Amino acid sequence: MAYKLEERDQWSKWVTPSGLKKKAIHDWLVFPHSFTDELVSALIEEWGLTAEDRILDPFVGAGTTILTAKQKGIPATGYDLSPFAVHVARSKIRDYDLQALKRSRVSLLKSIDPSKWDGASKEYPQLVKDALPGQLLGAFDSIRLSIDSLRSTQAEKDLFSLALLRTLPKYSRAVPTGGWLSWVNKHTSVVTLKESFSKSLDKILDELEMSQLTKEDRWRVSLADARKLPDKGAIFTSVITSPPYPNRHDYTRVFGVELMFGFLDWDGTRDLRYQSFESHPEAHPSRPRAPLYKTPKALTQILKQIRDKDDHARISNLLSGYFLDMYLSLREVKRVCKMGAHIAYVVGNAQYFGVTVPVDELTAAVGELAGLKCDKIEVARYRGNSAQQMGKFGRKPSRESVVIFRKE
Repeated sequence: MAYKLEERDQWSKWVTPSGLKKKAIHDWLVFPHSFTDELVSALIEEWGLTAEDRILDPFVGAGTTILTAKQKGIPATGYDLSPFAVHVARSKIRDYDLQALKRSRVSLLKSIDPSKWDGASKEYPQLVKDALPGQLLGAFDSIRLSIDSLRSTQAEKDLFSLALLRTLPKYSRAVPTGGWLSWVNKHTSVVTLKESFSKSLDKILDELEMSQLTKEDRWRVSLADARKLPDKGAIFTSVITSPPYPNRHDYTRVFGVELMFGFLDWDGTRDLRYQSFESHPEAHPSRPRAPLYKTPKALTQILKQIRDKDDHARISNLLSGYFLDMYLSLREVKRVCKMGAHIAYVVGNAQYFGVTVPVDELTAAVGELAGLKCDKIEVARYRGNSAQQMGKFGRKPSRESVVIFRKE
């Protein structure tokens, strides 16, 4: 594969989420393996986008692209398969009546009565019960019911629900580590929950008051599959997104407690796991047909090397499905974008059994197969391989890149 690779060292901190943790509204909830608002801003400036353009993010995550677009006055639409992601991103870009929110906050906190925290009002999946033992689950459930009972708009209730969800990790015994959950003993007590929730609410309201975001209906986030978008025609002039990396991280497990506390039951979470982008071994999605797809020759060679080292073929099957999913998403991007559209996919290369998987170049290849033109690959940084891989195969840094396409 021969694609133009350009080093963009100044982007190295922009393809990690750490910078978002100190940014108003962005910091309400940050997803792993996301990029920062600086990257979105840099691409908007480089492409010369204005209020006449329209940005698409088909893997919206926590809404970095959509929120940054709103801050710059550029219309944008985001989609995601996860109802948790949609909830977070939508809450960040909605328009609110700040005075009404403050009144509702007072009513909500008055209605929260710790003396009634004696048990959950419904049966939760076992993961949630284990993560919030003792009185914790009943306390979180009681606050959830208080939010639902508010005499306020659904947007306000959703925002208060987000404040509760971002409080949850402080108390949960299930802690994300990489792509899984680890179990830890914590000393956090239900006694402090109301105060923690109140601080979470105050932070959100303070940042909303300072933000002064425009109040227009030009930013939307909806539930949809990137492999089959709901838009009927070519309406977007640019795409800034990052699909899941093929690193075996399963976000239905990473955010399993949040998903099963606020959105899905066990079966619904499992169905989402199966249908997700095939970036982890448990994904077995039902896909649109792809009669024109052909596995790139470079990928065929990589898969053969991995199959020679992987008795169970789980990783080779994962990678085969991953790049088929990548092709389907790029085919949809081509369909819904106008001629001349700029497209940026933030991706991370991978390594399995000592075999390098150049995800950026393979993404360029399947994008061109989908009918797009790869302009270049911007290399933002080099990541070290995992400790396990390093111990067996030595240090082999992997690129994290932004693959730039055009619809010509």
